[in-house]
Amino acid sequence: MKMNLQYCAIFAGFLLSFTLVASAQDKVYTLEDAYRAALGSNETVNIAEEDVSQSESRLDQAGTYFYPRLVANSAYTRFNETLPSSGGPFLFQPTEQFQAALVLTQPLYTGGRTLAALRAAKQLREASRDSLSVTKQDTLLKTAEAYYGVLKAQKSIEINRHALERMEHHKQVTEREAATRKTKTNVSSLLRANTLVSQARINLIRAQDRLKVARERLSLLTRLPKDALVSEPVSADQPGETLETLQTTALNTRDDYAGSKLSQSIASENVTIVKGAHHPQIYAEAGVSYQDSHPALITDAKGVYYGGFRLQVPIFEGGLMKAEVSEANSKVRQAQLTTDFLRKSIESEVQEAYVNLETVSSVLDTAKLQLDYAKGNFDAVEGLFAQGLAPSLSLIDAEQALDQAENELMNAGYDRQMAILKLKKSIGMLRSDNSETRVSTLMNP
Repeated sequence: MKMNLQYCAIFAGFLLSFTLVASAQDKVYTLEDAYRAALGSNETVNIAEEDVSQSESRLDQAGTYFYPRLVANSAYTRFNETLPSSGGPFLFQPTEQFQAALVLTQPLYTGGRTLAALRAAKQLREASRDSLSVTKQDTLLKTAEAYYGVLKAQKSIEINRHALERMEHHKQVTEREAATRKTKTNVSSLLRANTLVSQARINLIRAQDRLKVARERLSLLTRLPKDALVSEPVSADQPGETLETLQTTALNTRDDYAGSKLSQSIASENVTIVKGAHHPQIYAEAGVSYQDSHPALITDAKGVYYGGFRLQVPIFEGGLMKAEVSEANSKVRQAQLTTDFLRKSIESEVQEAYVNLETVSSVLDTAKLQLDYAKGNFDAVEGLFAQGLAPSLSLIDAEQALDQAENELMNAGYDRQMAILKLKKSIGMLRSDNSETRVSTLMNP
């Protein structure tokens, strides 16, 4: 009895572990899962995040120049002899000497460069955040392309498998005809059917290879398992605005365009920083010093306190200021040209994405009609062929037309989804959104 209970416990444990493994293997990943995985593991995104972290540190560095600097220094010196060597009350070089000082310096006026540097650091932080957003959107688009690539490859395998089944069925019918009536026409039809079956198998093998490549690319971007099951996303909504409205929206929402304008502002602040470095500088200083010598000097002091102001005025620098300001102004003009070029590029990119979406949508509508026609034609020809009223060549043509129509519809459907995402990316509104993805019931097994 006890042994039976042990066997039951072992069997129950094995059954439970098998169920857990099976459920883990059957987990279905959504497009949103792929987005999250890509954003969490992509090195390009991590690099952009480090840029943001560095810009935060630079902002902290710029703020430190408003605070005073407190510097402590000390020195110990040993001389080979005293001067004068005979000693006396006028000794000015001892044998040993120790010096120490504590100096506090507060900048009062630096030509405006301290405030300009702080403003530039804030703008640089915002620009780095914009760059991070652009990097994330690029990653999302690449992830979506890889995700839809897997779906397209899976659908292609299904289409090619159905095509193979139809051709094998046609081959069986042709074999029966050739066995019943061994005419040259029937033998030729059988040879043609064998050739087409072989071609259908080749197409299926190639489709399976494309699926392996697509899964590898998706895994590379997201770190998801290479054999991960993916679900069909909900069809994205096509933007209903006009082209002109979308172009205006892009200029208002594109993070790279906002970052370009910030770079232009940073270049302007850099002109102030360069000029300020050549203006008079005023500092307030205070300190305490200590000096002890052996033998003792008349200048020794156990504690001397002092305070005052220091003015630094550049008089002649060999034209350095003119050269540096000229370079800074050139960078301002360069930033302006870059922003203008980017504006034109964005408008062109939105137009291209908009036209491409319209084209793909038209192709999708036509592909649906084409598939309906191809199915009707295949059913009709197949019925006639079964009655001996249509040659095998007509059935082959109908089957190939149906296969082409299925592939056209499949490609157009996924191409339209990618066209919508590319249009959203072109206007700066491609985001990871849970509402655009159907959550699988197997997400929490």
